[in-house]
Amino acid sequence: MRSIAQRLPFHYGWFLMGAGVVCNTVSNFATFWAVSLWIPAIADDFEVARTPVVTAFLTGQAASALVGPFVGRFIDRNGARRPLLLGSVLFPAALFLTSLATSLPLLYFGWILVGLVRGFTQPIPYNWLMTRWFDGRLRQSALGVLTVGFSLGGATLLPLLDVVQRSTSWSFTMRITAVTVLVLQGTAALLLVRDRPSDLGLQPNVGHSDRGLTMLPAEQTWGFTAAAATRTPAFWLLGVGLMLFFMGQGSVTNLGLDFFQSRGVQAGAAVFAAASLIRTIARIPLGATLSRYRTPYPLGVAVAISQGIALAALLINTDTFGIAIFVVLWGIGGAFGPMLEPLFIPRVFGVRHFGAVSGTVAMVAFVGQLVGSIGGAFLFDLTGSYSIPYWLFTLGFGASAVLLLLVRWAERRPCHVAKAIALGRDPGV
Repeated sequence: MRSIAQRLPFHYGWFLMGAGVVCNTVSNFATFWAVSLWIPAIADDFEVARTPVVTAFLTGQAASALVGPFVGRFIDRNGARRPLLLGSVLFPAALFLTSLATSLPLLYFGWILVGLVRGFTQPIPYNWLMTRWFDGRLRQSALGVLTVGFSLGGATLLPLLDVVQRSTSWSFTMRITAVTVLVLQGTAALLLVRDRPSDLGLQPNVGHSDRGLTMLPAEQTWGFTAAAATRTPAFWLLGVGLMLFFMGQGSVTNLGLDFFQSRGVQAGAAVFAAASLIRTIARIPLGATLSRYRTPYPLGVAVAISQGIALAALLINTDTFGIAIFVVLWGIGGAFGPMLEPLFIPRVFGVRHFGAVSGTVAMVAFVGQLVGSIGGAFLFDLTGSYSIPYWLFTLGFGASAVLLLLVRWAERRPCHVAKAIALGRDPGV
């Protein structure tokens, strides 16, 4: 592998990023996009309301959020390859076990297992790899392009699985998903993934604008520990800002197909597939431009506002015009959604403890999706409409924009700057 990597006409980091896109596609699809198909199908199969089924999936995601800081710390200490190898077996095994559920308690048990092992496959491992294989502003572009995988599953696999499920069952499609994860994740982790450029006799990939700088090896760069980060205002502004952001994004996706059906729109899967396709196409050029920006703050504000406008347009008009605005803005703005956390964290807290800090931020951010999805399903069961929760999600996007902008203020506070410099940050940054 070393000789092959050194003879490639491009840096091996880009090859590794391509593997990350494919693996994130199937793993994220299994725990995000496919859930919107499985929720109504399982509710009908078990003859129960939506709320307990949504709660089952959110309980598993809560388990994933709770173990996220520990998974991140494990990756910081051991690299990403070992967790990916472990996850490529445990994650599909948990999916297959869940597919055998015949009652709500078994569904809860199975999806909690999925949540506990999910973090070994995504999103931290490949994000962590990008912070090691790329440096300078090029790291921002690598993290941005990597997120193509988070939307590609919705654009390609969601419509396909929807067709298959109509003629089979939710359990069958869950097993297909498990096998796909096993094959693709396992192959990539075993044959392609290496933790650091030095493992293959290489240096981190650096953009043209940074090549005149004296760059430290990525593993020696500065960074707050997770515990130190949580003691700063910047952490809580970022965590709550992302919590409100993903409360909207995650809940709208989980409940989206049911929302469209409640409004008499039968092509809900096609609508989300179209928005996801736009995200997928946009992420490559948009992600590549991230190396031109010094800070992620304007981007975070613009993305949050775009998602709020998209949702408001859909609520006001669920005909062709409203759906068109939703698809375009939800697609283009949402293209940056998964980029926000990995872009903000290196800027505010450094990369030395990226895994642990990322897992801790994600744990805080997940509270929004948990409350939003369960609360949205409960209000639907209570009122027969998603209007109230969806308007609350819209307001949440506006509040998120304000909080993400305030992170900039918190990062520039003298005490935060002094601590960062003491931890090794270049005073000129």
